[in-house]
Amino acid sequence: MKMQKSSWMLMVVLVAAFALAACGNVGGGGGASTTIEIASDGENLAYDKKEFTVPAGQTITLTFKNVSTAQQHNLVIVKGGEDVAAKVNDEGINAGPPDFLPADRTNIIAATKMLGPGGSETLTFTAPAPGTYVFLCTYPAHYAGGMKGVMTVVSP
Repeated sequence: MKMQKSSWMLMVVLVAAFALAACGNVGGGGGASTTIEIASDGENLAYDKKEFTVPAGQTITLTFKNVSTAQQHNLVIVKGGEDVAAKVNDEGINAGPPDFLPADRTNIIAATKMLGPGGSETLTFTAPAPGTYVFLCTYPAHYAGGMKGVMTVVSP
């Protein structure tokens, strides 16, 4: 009887330890991840989220859905603010179809391809150092029309 009770207690302790270890990765660094979903805002030149926040160094899984029925869109996260976004946008327009993305991706953290109506793409990347980073659509006139937002990266 004592042996069964000891085995039972050991099993409870092990299950609790595994559960606590799994919970430990939910909000901080060290193998943790965050999932973000962003969509275009119907036929408007906008995203349905203007901002989101993630912890530095964390794996980010971001799904972008183009819910427009008529327009193409992408989502490009740049390594900086409006100045970098404007540069990436201009370079993307100069690069042209199919994706309107510059060949030199030095200033880009992550980017989807240009998605037609109803398209979707999932990106996985590591959040950079704490700061604010602009995301935008590089299809001609979309960034100028207001299709942009901010990713804020905070210390874990």
